[in-house]
Amino acid sequence: MDSLELARCCRVPVPSEDPDKMGELRIVLYGQSGQGKSTLGGIILGNREIFTSNKDSKKCHTEKKTITGQEVVVVDTPGLFKVGDDREEVVEEIKRSIKHAEPGPHVFLYVERFKEISQEKLDALKVFQDTFGKQAVDYTMVVFTTKKKKIMEETLKSLTRLTDQFPQRYFVFNIKDIEQQESQLAELLKKITHLKNCTPHCYTSKMLQEAEEALKIQKKTKPKPEEEWRSFYDRCGLMGMAVGCAVGYFICGGELTPTTGAGVGAVVGMMLFVGIAFLGVLAKIKIQTCCK
Repeated sequence: MDSLELARCCRVPVPSEDPDKMGELRIVLYGQSGQGKSTLGGIILGNREIFTSNKDSKKCHTEKKTITGQEVVVVDTPGLFKVGDDREEVVEEIKRSIKHAEPGPHVFLYVERFKEISQEKLDALKVFQDTFGKQAVDYTMVVFTTKKKKIMEETLKSLTRLTDQFPQRYFVFNIKDIEQQESQLAELLKKITHLKNCTPHCYTSKMLQEAEEALKIQKKTKPKPEEEWRSFYDRCGLMGMAVGCAVGYFICGGELTPTTGAGVGAVVGMMLFVGIAFLGVLAKIKIQTCCK
């Protein structure tokens, strides 16, 4: 019994799932534009150009093929970060992939080029997490596409910030090596089938709705950057006034007149305010840089 047949036997039905869809393997492709995502989808279905020839790349594209008696459904989504595209519109279209794979995908294939980690890769990861929520992690495998025969261990190590999000669920696929394509595909399908067998049901529209609600709550509770800075400057100002008054009192030998106290306090307070604010800005920039 091969891996695809095994998946068919081990399926746990989704409540109210159409019996005709129980034997399917449903895959959604996700990733940035130009990462080999559409090519990989075509390779899975035995036609490299089936998705790459799609003129309307801003829409989800669904294709099916029967492989060893099982219908495999592949949904290609619009690529992220394509120049000229509106990100919000692209994300909304990506969400529609769940309907294209009704009652939901068994597996998300998160496709990236096999290159060292970059900010764009981390941005794409955040978009995925925000869009589909924490539950999607259990249904996701990362596929790194490459055109080189040798897999560089240094490159793989640099990608741990991405692969750590999906433990033991990543695969390096050479999309140029035609000779090894069949064996690579068999291994990839084996891993996809294993993931499918290890997760109950499939990712559903309800899970997507829960992810949307969680993101809304997160946006409401998280202070806006300008509000954070305003609060920070207010605190600096109050500290400056307090310390300035204290310094003015000691300078005047304990006899602090309103005029003297105000003058000294203003000067010292202003200097302290500027100093603390400057150090705060440097610290915040340093933290943001380290976290990238």
